[in-house]
Amino acid sequence: MASKSLAAYKRAEKKVKDIKGFYRHLTIYLIVNAIIVIEGLEGINFLELNTSDIDPSFVEWLVWNVFSVPLLWGIVLLIHGLQVYSFHIPILKKWEAEQIRKMMEKEETKNNKPLI
Repeated sequence: MASKSLAAYKRAEKKVKDIKGFYRHLTIYLIVNAIIVIEGLEGINFLELNTSDIDPSFVEWLVWNVFSVPLLWGIVLLIHGLQVYSFHIPILKKWEAEQIRKMMEKEETKNNKPLI
């Protein structure tokens, strides 16, 4: 019975750590991308105001680059959130199970070696 409650505690502890990690990721995403977008748009605005013969397609390319980082990182953040909140991606679960199995085998081999 104690091993069942210990296992449940370990699962709950892992879940809490995963959620905490997601919130840390979200916080960093918001701070960093706010800086990227604000500074990027200010830089583009400065460039447009101070350069008379700037190519509009270059400005469009710059704008795309400013917004591509938050977009791509946002996709990764979405996947992280889905994984943390139980929308498990089968390939990730399979990988996780395989890694656990490998680590357990490695630990067993290490513990079963003779002390000579």
